Amino acid sequence: MRIAISGSHSLGKSTLVRDFQAAHPEFELLDEPYRELVAHHERIHFAERASQRCNRLMTQHAIDRINQARLHRPNTPLICDRSCLDFIPYSHYARAMGSSEGLPLQQRLTTAEVRPDMQEKNGLPFPSDINAAFIEELWRTITESQALSHYDLIAFVPLTGDPSRDPCMENDGIRSVERAYRDWVDVAFKQLYRHDLPNRSAGSCRVVEISGSRPDRVMQLERLIGMA
Repeated sequence: MRIAISGSHSLGKSTLVRDFQAAHPEFELLDEPYRELVAHHERIHFAERASQRCNRLMTQHAIDRINQARLHRPNTPLICDRSCLDFIPYSHYARAMGSSEGLPLQQRLTTAEVRPDMQEKNGLPFPSDINAAFIEELWRTITESQALSHYDLIAFVPLTGDPSRDPCMENDGIRSVERAYRDWVDVAFKQLYRHDLPNRSAGSCRVVEISGSRPDRVMQLERLIGMA
């Protein structure tokens, strides 16, 4: 059983991954690609500062690890923090808000770079080189890799609009905490899973949506994979 938890940031995905793995220690936990890459000294920009290099690197990392797990550890159950699809919505954000082919400047959202060592793009008029052609390249890379077929389940965590079900924004010292950024990316994830993926790669993997309280999410995931 290989599971990925997917969705916009600051929605409790990493908490769900760790809660589930704590309850089921037989599952190997694969951390967020960003964290694994930074541990190897890669520099990764976010939001309107994301680059083709950054999002290609994280996508390829997510692809490689699920494909390698399927090949070399086929009987090891896994739970992954993010799927290989996660960097498509973030690429749409970077294109819209940071690239030369994005929205008119007066319509763009801006986010603060909270990491002291990642300030070099501050003030650039177009801090991202992500464009429509690059997003199509990501789709081709993912579909040609067959990585999607190696997830038994992708659990998408959306915003519901209900304050009692949606987690509050948290400052983890890494990502910007602007609510509009999280909300915009959440809409892009909904477009990805509810429309784009079915149209582009129908039946490639099972996708479900999970929401609710912290314990409710674990129980939903357990039911979905037949553990409850």
